[in-house]
Amino acid sequence: MSENPSLKRYNLLAQLFHWTVVVLMIGLFVTDTLREGAPKDTPERLAFLNLHMSFGILLFVVVIGRILWARISDQPAPVPGARWTQVSAKLTHLLLNIATLVVPVFGYLRAAAKPRPIEFFGTQVPNFIGESPEIAHYMHNFFHGEPMAMFFYVVIGLHVVAALWHQWYKRDGALSRMLPWG
Repeated sequence: MSENPSLKRYNLLAQLFHWTVVVLMIGLFVTDTLREGAPKDTPERLAFLNLHMSFGILLFVVVIGRILWARISDQPAPVPGARWTQVSAKLTHLLLNIATLVVPVFGYLRAAAKPRPIEFFGTQVPNFIGESPEIAHYMHNFFHGEPMAMFFYVVIGLHVVAALWHQWYKRDGALSRMLPWG
């Protein structure tokens, strides 16, 4: 990534990547909640699971594109601020990028370790590991289940609170840099 101090906003493709990730993350949380609320062994539960897996695979692809685009395109310089805010912002963005990249991989491993097909919007995805209750259990308990959901809620919450803090307290235009109409 090359920082360009003359840029005041992120380019349209960077914004599109960012907001696509936001929509996919909301979709992932909603489909997981709906899946959990649906009765076990019903077509509705399976439909929510398949949609959740599809959003997860799509998230993985979009995040790869987002990271590659950030590496080759000019980005605005960070918003001026105290050293601790600069470090916090960098750490939060790093954690979000890593998590949105590796959690879909953990989801794939969790799904591939179960005796059902993995689908991407109705198309079966190859299973490279085969049935493994141990892997499924491990992924669910540590990397693609409740603990990871809590991690996402905290890090995304921090990110949103920081954006709103910049918008309404500092009034430094940080949020508008990522808004298409900013």
